[in-house]
Amino acid sequence: MKLGTAKSIITPAYPIRLCGYASRNKPFEMIAEDIYLRVHIQEQKGERFLFVYGDLLWWNSDFISEVRPVLSEKYLIRQENIWFAASHNHSGPGTGNSFTALLETYDKSYGEWLAKQIDKTIEKALDSMENVSIVRYDGSCDLNVYRRKTDEAGIVRMCPNYYVAADTTLTIIGYYRENGTLKGTLIHYPCHANLSDQNVLQPDYPGIALRLMDEQYPESISMFFQGCTADLRPNSVLGNQFISCDYSKVQLFAGRFFECCQKAIADGGKKIELSSDCYLQSRVKRRQLPLKQEFTGEQIRKALKSERLEIRQWAEKVLEKDVRSWEELEISCISYGNELSFIFINAEISQIYAEYARTLYPGCICTAYSNGMIGYLASETQINEGGYEPEGSALYFALAGTYKPEIERIIKRAIKELLEETNTERDAGRHSDGYLL
Repeated sequence: MKLGTAKSIITPAYPIRLCGYASRNKPFEMIAEDIYLRVHIQEQKGERFLFVYGDLLWWNSDFISEVRPVLSEKYLIRQENIWFAASHNHSGPGTGNSFTALLETYDKSYGEWLAKQIDKTIEKALDSMENVSIVRYDGSCDLNVYRRKTDEAGIVRMCPNYYVAADTTLTIIGYYRENGTLKGTLIHYPCHANLSDQNVLQPDYPGIALRLMDEQYPESISMFFQGCTADLRPNSVLGNQFISCDYSKVQLFAGRFFECCQKAIADGGKKIELSSDCYLQSRVKRRQLPLKQEFTGEQIRKALKSERLEIRQWAEKVLEKDVRSWEELEISCISYGNELSFIFINAEISQIYAEYARTLYPGCICTAYSNGMIGYLASETQINEGGYEPEGSALYFALAGTYKPEIERIIKRAIKELLEETNTERDAGRHSDGYLL
């Protein structure tokens, strides 16, 4: 397999609003550290696979729908082989305006410039194509904590809950040149990147850890794949509450995370065998996830005059979408031999779905915040319990309702079908169209 890598700074040239916290309503006050765009292009048997990573909250679905076809045509990469991943950094700019402005705002000039940076970075990556081998490192990191806790009144609060185990799985995929040096890594870990609510631009712990990786291996470029972390948060806690960190403490957290990454590599890995005639397998499925709607069109129109700003913003966006009773899940998979598969999901998704995927295929890695965003996808149990993820967040994501409990069944079925179909083709040793719609 061949791999090309490149990175570019995507720090805005002028102050714009940071996204992820409604409390920040002004352009950022300072830059603590630049944010980056990182690109990996893989090629196997004449087919290309493109991974674009940003130190961003997510890639807005509208942005993806505009940029993806352009890149596909220019670089001769099927759209199904293009993945956009984000760290879920709450200290970076937005990439769309499909949600309430309290959650995400969009500077159109910055978005146009960002699209050009993606194009330039891909060109740089193509100029660096080299033969590589793949090594998988499986480690663990206990810096996250489950963030849903039921109080004495039976209400689910966003608080640290150490009685529910957090997914501590840390996976690193290393790509090595023929001379044995490291060309790049993919780092996967499930933990929100929301350590700080200060009005300061910085890449949070994933981006800082990537910088440390690049410094440790100067001829390599790493990227981060965020896991299923809808219900997982950094263990930055005082008493029974999560606390915000300043940049110096974010650096400390990132340093601890980097140490976990280094330990995983030091403990040794397993080579992923890709024979010369092996085709990489990729597939995508799209499913409508139903919303429970307990309001009328007239009630939404009245909400436009609400005293609460978040209600007015919600109503405006819901009407723009014609009060749509569903959101579209995009879930895709790419498989590398017998030891590694990636699943990508365009949502904030709870940890149970990663656990489920691993029961079907132990080598599977689930990446959230990829190829767009449709809000929080909780489990059936969490939806029935209530709380921010299944209920409160729907307001900010401008959903025309809350997701119904049956989304768990729909999501799990899509995961199962993807893995079964991909693995069947791999085991048969034959090439296919590589996708299903």
